[in-house]
Amino acid sequence: MVIMMNIQKQNLSNIAVKNSIYNLSSIIISKIGGLLLTIILARLLLPELFGLYSLIISLVVIAITMTDFGIDIAGVRYMSKALGKEDKKMARSFFRFLFKVKGLLIILIILVTLIIAKPISQTFFNKPLIFLPLLFSCLYIFTESTRTLFTIPFSARKNLKIFPPLELIHQISRLTLSLIAISILSYELKISGIFIAFAISGFLFLFLELFILIKKDREVVFGEIVRINTKRVLKYIGFTGLTGITLAFFGSIDILMLGRFVDAEYLGFYRAALTLVISLASLLPFSGVLLPIFTQIHGKRLDRGFEKSFGYLIILIIPMSIGLMFISKYVIFLIYGKEYLLASSSLLVLSSLIIISPLISLYSTIFQAKEKPKILAKFMLVSLVMNIILNYILIKLLLNISQEYALFGAGSATLISNIFFLVVLINKTKFQFKIKPDKRIILKSIFSTIAMAIFLFIFMKYVNINIFSGVIMIILAALIYFSVMFLIKGLIREDLNLLKIIFRK
Repeated sequence: MVIMMNIQKQNLSNIAVKNSIYNLSSIIISKIGGLLLTIILARLLLPELFGLYSLIISLVVIAITMTDFGIDIAGVRYMSKALGKEDKKMARSFFRFLFKVKGLLIILIILVTLIIAKPISQTFFNKPLIFLPLLFSCLYIFTESTRTLFTIPFSARKNLKIFPPLELIHQISRLTLSLIAISILSYELKISGIFIAFAISGFLFLFLELFILIKKDREVVFGEIVRINTKRVLKYIGFTGLTGITLAFFGSIDILMLGRFVDAEYLGFYRAALTLVISLASLLPFSGVLLPIFTQIHGKRLDRGFEKSFGYLIILIIPMSIGLMFISKYVIFLIYGKEYLLASSSLLVLSSLIIISPLISLYSTIFQAKEKPKILAKFMLVSLVMNIILNYILIKLLLNISQEYALFGAGSATLISNIFFLVVLINKTKFQFKIKPDKRIILKSIFSTIAMAIFLFIFMKYVNINIFSGVIMIILAALIYFSVMFLIKGLIREDLNLLKIIFRK
């Protein structure tokens, strides 16, 4: 009881900051490692093979999401709530139940993948080279699904400090093994070898994760259990899982539909641009860290916690998105090489997702934490249908001009449907929770971004852009943006102090 009272008295901002540091470290390692892996694969495989790899990884992401079906989020929510009351038996019972459910889902999804691999590769996509990699991807599906399951106890305890070193080992092993596979295997087997490398790396992560869990906190998993309300949990999982699967299709439908209509190399162009955007958007970890905290707070404290998170996101995402639009061509050339310059038009339209995706994630966290996933599932499904229809119309329409224009159409469809979903979430949040973030921070960020954009336009017009001048330009642009924000009091004293704590740690 005393421990619970002490937890309740803790400053939730400091808890969020501490976990943000660990989570940010893990995400930075994961995203930099993933981006580095993607860049290397893109350069070594070249557009055609990289396009095929992109198509397979999109299918694999959907399969992994189906094995999860909202179980990881449900585990964090219910275990966090039980541990907040110091009820370890209840937390353990939730985990054991979710372990059984996810185990069955993993077996089922792998069997389905093995059965449909041939017709999907040869009939639907008309790309026979993806058949064998799809079979080997089942190993990766197993390891990835299992390792995320055992992150639940750590996340529920808000103990994220083990993940940065584990993620570093994971990324290094994945990159190293992938390079070995590409170097020793033939053209037809390179992609299969990559997924075998991913699986071996996942097994290593899982082994270390289980070792730490058993050594440090085995009582959260092993021991007596009590009866839980399984119907309530399954209902939550149902809506959360539907949301997750819809979101997975939402994020992959453009690649899947392009895979049906365009050549493999154009899939590579689109994936190259999309990876950059996703990597930048994913560097903003607030929503994942705040799920356990949002579960335990209500009223004005919830309003304040959401408003602070919203403010920090806005300060970062608006200039990141606009800045990337300005330098899209140079970024593509520098990172991927001249073979991928056709990806710059896709990057131009997809850059806006850097604003939209983190906000969708943040707003979604409120509904997940407050056990209202039905709203997310409902409107995400509507947005997915809109995305599919728009993708089909725009791809088919612009394909008559060229395949490059078809990529632009797919990006536009994804952007429009994401905007629709975000608008719905904003309105529903106002109605359900009476949360209405301060619009002044948005206006201040937009004003500061305009000043930054003017500088970028002038600099790029009169200065020859190379690696050195490009780095100088980005540094100066960031300085101009934050200077203007400070001058118009976009960053108040409390925010500056919190940022100092983050950088100091």
